[in-house]
Amino acid sequence: MSRDWVFCLEDIAECGSRIASYTQAMSLDEFRGNRLVFDAVVRNLEIIGEAAKHLPLSVTAAIPQVEWSRTVAFREVIARHYFGLDPQIVWDLVQTKIPEMVRSSSAALDKLKRASRSN
Repeated sequence: MSRDWVFCLEDIAECGSRIASYTQAMSLDEFRGNRLVFDAVVRNLEIIGEAAKHLPLSVTAAIPQVEWSRTVAFREVIARHYFGLDPQIVWDLVQTKIPEMVRSSSAALDKLKRASRSN
């Protein structure tokens, strides 16, 4: 469990959970109108993308249901075009991609923890 990429998976799961809590029970219109939540979500998406960039191929291959290369690419979009981000696209990611990413990352972490306890 001392591998650095484990921390990356933990960051991904944690940031995804934060996004879910920030946007819980929110509509797209509320999301568009709440600059504080939008900024917090985008910052956590940026952290997710940075963490995903540091995952080894063996880990991303073991979690194929997540589009890791697109996750990293979106981090680059955030870094370079922050003020041009479309809230609809961000909202779509929050609603359709982040829940699976959190589930998959958390499941991989649980599996690692179980394996380390049995060793």
